[in-house]
Amino acid sequence: MQPSPLAPDLILYGGKVITVDARSTVCEAVAVTGDRFSSVGRDRDVLARAGPDTRCVDLAGRTVVPGFIDAHFRLLDRALAQLHGADVSLAESVTDILDAVRDTARRLPAGAVVTSNAGWYPYMLKEGRAPTREELDRAAPHHPVVLSGEFRYLNTRALERFDIRRTTEQPEYGWIEKDPDTGEPTGVLMGDAALLTRGAHTDPPPAVKQEALVWALNRCAAAGVTGVREGGLDPADLTHYQKMAENDALPVRVSVQLGMSTAPPVEEILAGLEQFPGVNPFPSGDHRLRVDRVGYLFADDDYHRMDVTPAIRGQRVPADRVNRYFRDRCCPLEKIERIVTGMAERGFSGGILAGGDVAIDKVLGVLERANAVADLTDRRWVLSQVVYPRPEHHRRMRALGVVLTPMWHHHHYYPALAHYHGVDFAQTMDPFRSLRAAGIPVGLGSDISKIPLNYFEALFYLHTRQSRRWGPVNPEEALSREEALRMLTIDNAYVTFEEDVKGSIEPGKLADLAVLSADPLTVPADRITSTRVLLTLVGGRVVHRAADTGPDALRPTEKGREA
Repeated sequence: MQPSPLAPDLILYGGKVITVDARSTVCEAVAVTGDRFSSVGRDRDVLARAGPDTRCVDLAGRTVVPGFIDAHFRLLDRALAQLHGADVSLAESVTDILDAVRDTARRLPAGAVVTSNAGWYPYMLKEGRAPTREELDRAAPHHPVVLSGEFRYLNTRALERFDIRRTTEQPEYGWIEKDPDTGEPTGVLMGDAALLTRGAHTDPPPAVKQEALVWALNRCAAAGVTGVREGGLDPADLTHYQKMAENDALPVRVSVQLGMSTAPPVEEILAGLEQFPGVNPFPSGDHRLRVDRVGYLFADDDYHRMDVTPAIRGQRVPADRVNRYFRDRCCPLEKIERIVTGMAERGFSGGILAGGDVAIDKVLGVLERANAVADLTDRRWVLSQVVYPRPEHHRRMRALGVVLTPMWHHHHYYPALAHYHGVDFAQTMDPFRSLRAAGIPVGLGSDISKIPLNYFEALFYLHTRQSRRWGPVNPEEALSREEALRMLTIDNAYVTFEEDVKGSIEPGKLADLAVLSADPLTVPADRITSTRVLLTLVGGRVVHRAADTGPDALRPTEKGREA
């Protein structure tokens, strides 16, 4: 696009602007007019466009990148859990978890239920196990504790509060783990057995959800995030985002893939699509808030029940409950195919979770058969998680026009996959280099419970393929730093059908950017994760500025005032 003829509102100059455009251009300056980039190039050329009211800010050598976009983040759920419970996400030890439970209990009156977020697996912890019921008892002796994680972990007071005892019958879906000798519950609830504690997780009132969203979105902005994609949002919760958008209160852009229960009959599910005419066939809304897809179908699930070639190791879930775990998510493949075909006939795009190599193969078959009934190749159906895609899947993926949204959280979660799938198989995960070389569109999500995340950990993982503490993970699939940055920016814009309007720094595109403390393309690899976000702009508007940048940081010239 050609530069805007209008004088810019803002010019950032004297830095390194990594545009991630098609030519991988790196320049010195960028201009913003209204909510769009209006010019990029050399300092003297961009500064020559300044008018009397243009704010001209000296970057003093700092680096500018497009704002990060997260292609899969269950933000509202994560925000509520972290803001109102113990923050145990990415804990390193049982002690860390118990300390968080203890601190939360101190803030609550005796008898109040201590809940938590998730984002940890026992195999990540230094002890290699989860906290025991007795340890939770000691951490919060006067409170019921309902700890979220791979399973739900309860202390004795919680078992008493929710009347879970030796004589409690097993639910239709999920499992109450009981001591094989005494029959007493161990405190571990699996799958839908966690619904027995539903009183601990009541649906918060709208004001509480709104508070959590404001808190979470502002923290995302502080991490350099300018766009979040909610992967599987309850349609009833869309109103909370809509209210913020109507009040011009969204600090970052939000795209939504609405969730869908597969428990009702297929005819009822398909009839329910009539409430979403705005997403038939393509995204609705503007670029602040939009719905990009309807339906997040589970053809696979967590690591301990993933459909992979090797047999699952160390399985605690009883064999007859592996496929009777979550009522809303345990859906026969034949039913998924009928839903997908019906959606294709109606022009909808959706998403399917498939992590294991066997599950991916089956889902591609579902999409191929649906495509034979109604062409879906221009709908960009999403395959989510895709932990173990195989080379033989590449041609089929390209033919179907699917978009992949794997996660970078295996930087943290690698021990769980190694535990359940074996080290040799786990070392084939996340073949990002191969997928990109095959011409398959690959975005990148986080799907971690921690808010905010450090997205420089994602860059570090993609480039070095080093896990958090457990050595390399499939190192042959390492990407260049620019490729890694593209996966967090322009490639994620493609996921939401917005690659022409955001995700790179080019004239005419939305002015979403982050100013960094270091250059992620050149900083020593072991310092990538220490990079800080100093400034975040969304649509040319400052949504975050680091408090400790100092009075001389990002100092304007005499022509303008500080950004």
